[in-house]
Amino acid sequence: MNRLDGRIALVTGGASGIGLATAREFHAAGARVAVADVTDADAVAREVGGIFVRTDVSDPDAVEAMVAAVVAHFGRVDIVFNNAGIERHGPLAAMSPQEHRRVIDTNLNGVFYCLQSSVRAMMANPGPERGSIINTASVAGLLGVPGLSSYNAAKGGVVLLTKNAALEYAQFGIRVNAVCPGIIDTPMARETFGEGVSGSETLEDFSRRAHPLGRIGTASDVARLATFLASGDASFITGVAIPIDGGMSAGLPAPPMEN
Repeated sequence: MNRLDGRIALVTGGASGIGLATAREFHAAGARVAVADVTDADAVAREVGGIFVRTDVSDPDAVEAMVAAVVAHFGRVDIVFNNAGIERHGPLAAMSPQEHRRVIDTNLNGVFYCLQSSVRAMMANPGPERGSIINTASVAGLLGVPGLSSYNAAKGGVVLLTKNAALEYAQFGIRVNAVCPGIIDTPMARETFGEGVSGSETLEDFSRRAHPLGRIGTASDVARLATFLASGDASFITGVAIPIDGGMSAGLPAPPMEN
């Protein structure tokens, strides 16, 4: 039996990158998946047996309507992957208040609103295991990254929101966890890298240098972890923020050694 047979899942930021890969992975594991994004994802939603709901997660009313639309269509929601996010790069002193607010509104407040609406919907599910929520944080929520102050602040907030929500709702059979990706090969990463994150280095070269495992991460790497956390295989796991970063958050890389 597939890990997620018969489950109803919602993926925000599902039009591309990690969200798209996870929507497909959830579907391959047996789930029907509702896809939410500010970008059109009708074709993706059809592919994964679900619906598309156009949503800006920084708008709490839009988030409430999104979850209501999923419940109205499917009758419930069992899994929510709060993945929508944006990135802005630049020195702290050069970041405009508008840019800072946009990052916080999308990456932190958006997760807060999605948690609220998801928990309310899941409380109507029969117990004892009412649902699994996975939030996309980042290695930048665990470590400082120069040039990403607003993003760091938002993702660090997501890590602690995850822990708080897990503690509050464990008694109701709702698990809440976070994934903390390192450098993942997504359109957003390539756009950010194009803004000059690391001089003339390619994204692949930068990733090999930053990750002790020596390669860039893939969206499918993160999607497989999210699927595990959504499944019954992770039924005793809640309140954790799991790095999926090629060893980046473990500490300074080891010097080269002979075999």
